[in-house]
Amino acid sequence: MEDKFKYLFGPVPSRRLGRSLGVDLNPVKVCTENCVFCQIGRTTELTLERREWVPTADVLAEFDRWVAAGGQADHVTLSGSGEPTMHVGFGAVLRHVKQAGPFRTALLSNGSLMWQPEVRRDAAAADVIKVTLSAWDEDSFQRIHRPAPGLSFARLLEGEQALRREFAGRLWVEVMLLPGYNDEPQQVQAIADLVKTLAADAVHLNTTSRPAMAGVRLPPVPEAWLRTVAAAFSPVAEVPAFLERMKSPAEMSDESLFNLLARHPIALTALAASAGMEVVALEQRLAPLVAAGRLVVEDHHGVRMLRARSA
Repeated sequence: MEDKFKYLFGPVPSRRLGRSLGVDLNPVKVCTENCVFCQIGRTTELTLERREWVPTADVLAEFDRWVAAGGQADHVTLSGSGEPTMHVGFGAVLRHVKQAGPFRTALLSNGSLMWQPEVRRDAAAADVIKVTLSAWDEDSFQRIHRPAPGLSFARLLEGEQALRREFAGRLWVEVMLLPGYNDEPQQVQAIADLVKTLAADAVHLNTTSRPAMAGVRLPPVPEAWLRTVAAAFSPVAEVPAFLERMKSPAEMSDESLFNLLARHPIALTALAASAGMEVVALEQRLAPLVAAGRLVVEDHHGVRMLRARSA
């Protein structure tokens, strides 16, 4: 990604979307929730307010410049620094992308605003919508997601169920399992029973793989346990593998690398594998940014994670 882009990032390698061009419609970090597992950091403005957080016209102009420069991606994905449906123009962005060429679109949402009909209407412009369901009642929802005042678990669930009834595209449900929060067998089963009511096209079972920057230190749930409980979901939940290829960091500018990692912390070995580089060569490429304090390499339960200092 060229340095001139402010709202676009990537394309980044995605576990399920291939090469995904990210579109960030939120300032860091405006969100409806302050999830304990968030990789971006603590929510600085916790609100349910919907408004034009960044200028829609500027976002569309950047995308048009990217297309004119020959940009290619498997999906154009609304994600980034907060909840994209908070932006009143997110539907306009989705529709513009679809009109600009043969681009598939994805919306990565926490599902918190789907109880609003206008949000569901605009979300339906996407080819793929991913929502989150990692709690089973109000207490677990409050403990895991720490939502803005006015957002309840009942409201979240009813909104996601309404989305499924109205949305003809592919609906994915992500379930984040966290040790000590929702990983006991009866808790997983309670979540799985609710996920079934969403009639998802796919269920993605996940755990912490990047540093949780929201002030809570969380180890990952063991992969063996994820695979054990996957069968409780319908359809059987998928356990992710990081296999996609991205542009080599050797070919990226310092600013492009910094902007990518500010929104997408990643394991050093995963970044090297996805870019087709040796870890030693990657470390050499990153050394000036690490020495300058812009990038940080830190241990996360035995995994060396790379992130931007401001992330």
